[in-house]
Amino acid sequence: MKSSFYKVVSTAALAAIIAGTGAIGATGTVQAASAAEAGQTEQTGKVNIKNVDKKLVDAAQAKLKECAKGSVSFSKAETTEYNGEVVSLSWQKNGQLSGSVYVKPDGKVVRVYLDLKYAQLNDTLKSKLSSAWKQLYQKAPSGFTSLDVNYLEDGSTDIMAFCNNERITLVDGKVESGGGSLKLVPAAIQKAAAQALSRVGAKAKGSPRIYYSLKPNKKKVYELEYSTNKGNIELEIEETTNRLLGIDLGYLSLIKELGNVSKENPGEETKAIQDKVKSYTLDDLKKSAVKQAKEIMNLNLAGYGAELKDVNTYPYVVFSKKGSPAVKGYFNSKGEFHSFVIEH
Repeated sequence: MKSSFYKVVSTAALAAIIAGTGAIGATGTVQAASAAEAGQTEQTGKVNIKNVDKKLVDAAQAKLKECAKGSVSFSKAETTEYNGEVVSLSWQKNGQLSGSVYVKPDGKVVRVYLDLKYAQLNDTLKSKLSSAWKQLYQKAPSGFTSLDVNYLEDGSTDIMAFCNNERITLVDGKVESGGGSLKLVPAAIQKAAAQALSRVGAKAKGSPRIYYSLKPNKKKVYELEYSTNKGNIELEIEETTNRLLGIDLGYLSLIKELGNVSKENPGEETKAIQDKVKSYTLDDLKKSAVKQAKEIMNLNLAGYGAELKDVNTYPYVVFSKKGSPAVKGYFNSKGEFHSFVIEH
């Protein structure tokens, strides 16, 4: 429930588990191969920096010019998973990953990542990001530290730029959202968080991790992650109104269940969880949600319509009512709702 950026990997992993494709491929993470692995790669004829197709290198260099000044010398090439198989072309400076480009076998670039300690932004993109930053934060950025550009299947471009602990996201050149991490929140937010924890009978263990999200012309939303006597709990609380917009009882979540299957029989146990999740009718879920939303969030869903979404990946229910914001509810294999989020 943390800001959308932070949740992408875990949600993708969960969707892959439910779909039966496995979590590792879903994350799209590039890992450096050991020397032994590198040797094995060359022997088996897999992609490496010596045999990578020149058209993929050219496509990567061309796309890099849209983001950064100059060209680079790629030092590594390998295949990885990123919504399908891609070739990752990367380079290092001072022993650290300084950038990478993901290219599909047909030459289409799907992702560019840059560590801006080692690269200079293209002037056009830098100007666009700086203007967007001022629009959202009402201040100039102190200097961008990294850039992550994703070219999506629908043709849109998703740009995420970081300035130390803050970020901004642009979709097709328009500001979508921002956010970052914090050390403290206002006293009123702390009070609202304490009330939310008390409602579910939880006591915090230490201070929470604190993040925030921000959208154009919207109030800031504080996102707090707590370790409690019951397990992990995440809260979303709106600035100034101190209204609880979301809660996630992580210890009851579906991803927690899937992560706890036994090593002896993981396939059968995972399938049993999948089948159980898909067995609930919308009426079953709606009845459960009305009761639980009131109990854990003091949210009245009576009179709301309901629609089941993503049945084959990460099932959830959208509750809607004319004149009210939509509410998303996430449930586990027991039909219990562990999370509700009010649209904001």
